[in-house]
Amino acid sequence: IADLRDETSGRTGQRLVIVLKRDAVAKVVLNNLYKHTDLQSNFSANMLAIVDGVPRTLSLDAFIRHWVTHQMDVIARRTRYRLRKAEEEAHILRALLKALDALDEVIALIRASNTTEAARDGLMELLDIDELQARAILDMQLRRLAALERQKIQDRHTELEALIAEYNSILASEERQRGIISTELAEIVAKHGDDRRTKILMGFDGDMSMEDLIPEEEMVVTITRGGYVKRTRSDNYRSQQRGGKGIKGAQLRGDDVVEHFFVTTTHHWLLFFTNLGRVYRAKAYELVEAGRDAKGQHVANLMAFQPDEHIAQVLDIRDYQQAPYLVLATKRGLVKKTRLEDYDTNRSAGVIAINLRDEDELVSAQLVSETDDLMLVSRMGQSIRFTATDDALRPMGRATSGVTGMKFREDDELLAADVVTDGSFVFIVTEGGYAKRTAVEEYRLQGRGGLGIKVGKYQEERGHLVGALIVQEEDEVLVVMEGGKVVRSSVAGVPAKGRDTMGVIFAKPDKNDRIIEVARNSERGLEGDESEDDDVTLAEEAGSPEGSAGSASTAETSPAVESEDASGDAEPNEDYTGGNE
Repeated sequence: IADLRDETSGRTGQRLVIVLKRDAVAKVVLNNLYKHTDLQSNFSANMLAIVDGVPRTLSLDAFIRHWVTHQMDVIARRTRYRLRKAEEEAHILRALLKALDALDEVIALIRASNTTEAARDGLMELLDIDELQARAILDMQLRRLAALERQKIQDRHTELEALIAEYNSILASEERQRGIISTELAEIVAKHGDDRRTKILMGFDGDMSMEDLIPEEEMVVTITRGGYVKRTRSDNYRSQQRGGKGIKGAQLRGDDVVEHFFVTTTHHWLLFFTNLGRVYRAKAYELVEAGRDAKGQHVANLMAFQPDEHIAQVLDIRDYQQAPYLVLATKRGLVKKTRLEDYDTNRSAGVIAINLRDEDELVSAQLVSETDDLMLVSRMGQSIRFTATDDALRPMGRATSGVTGMKFREDDELLAADVVTDGSFVFIVTEGGYAKRTAVEEYRLQGRGGLGIKVGKYQEERGHLVGALIVQEEDEVLVVMEGGKVVRSSVAGVPAKGRDTMGVIFAKPDKNDRIIEVARNSERGLEGDESEDDDVTLAEEAGSPEGSAGSASTAETSPAVESEDASGDAEPNEDYTGGNE
């Protein structure tokens, strides 16, 4: 804490501002204030209740539920008691009314009777009443024979009949019983209630979720190899023409580089899949918000990583019903399909996402349905497309290793895995800044476990593949360079070519720099100016717009020799030495 300011006023009310130091984590500071100061007060309650004759400690919702059930039982027993009393009184009044209607005969019978028992029996026979009613008539005072008293008896009988009908209605309707509970609670509040002097905030327990207090905004999330993570408002990144030098996307230290770069919203879950096959989660708003060129905060402030564990893949989801399955792919080509809801856990230490074999690492995580196709691309340019149906890729539990998705030749490994969509393109980028876009229809469906087919011609001076994405023509792509710069450009700026071509210049890294990461930015609304004074475009570096445009748009070579065996696996073009642009 750097400073405390009392900004209490008549307009704002009581207001205390806590100013944090530059590297402070707001959530950690707030939780410590809750724990060690009077900023938060705890009020204990003995939540013990008798449930089905057994004492039980209940949660608040269970406590209220059982209290309501008990109150309904109280109302039912109370109503049955009142019904019984009303019926007993009405029973007597009906006899009195009969006696008043035959008053002369009743008086004559009583005067002619030698004993009380004889009078009682005579009344029972005369009026067709029972013994209790006859005794009530004999006990009736003479003053009740007056006309006014007769009317009172009649009115009371009518009132009791209405009460009996009301009580029967209450006993027959659970909804009416709940209504009585609400009415009686309102009467208690009206009689004993006063104004609340504190505020109740949802989930305000010192480790609460702040989602309801945070607006949903679009954010660009940046994660470096050194473990620094941040979120930046999306309007800080503007669109550029293909071939741009880029703008600064992160402030890096030493040999640190940006490894993950994607767009999400503040309310999304971020699932952090690590190289050791574990998954952690956090809300996007829990990441520190920083400027475009800031380094952010270390991920250790958010999650309890194990030694030698680092982030391999990050997935953002709205909730765990966003897709039925999650497919994981490893460096050695293993794939595993698991229900997404199996990963819904609050464990701060993370959970096992996949059991890795020796010398293997997690590479990719994708949301899929049973009808989707998957595309796997290797670092040396091989690819395989197969379906994710339960027959081809059966669902497994979290703590399993998966099955073979793709095989590799020597020194090759999996680079990326993505979900194929109709009308989409396979977009690949090399270390040297060359990109190519090919329709997915040129990649035929195969069975998993093969070597696959080539994604394009290979030139060593252009570098290995650093990214492979499934994109739509209207998408935008963000390219991250090792020095931290970011180039953002439209996919449509790269001409659609066949699988046998090499591609065009997409981004031009500085000397001793290279591209390390490619991310899709599908219609996320990152509109902006296409150039600024501090941007250096490819045309400016070349010295003339014509020279730049020519080299960027005509980067095409003669076709290389390629053969495929009966299984559909493409042999590498070992004799290829490059072509002229």
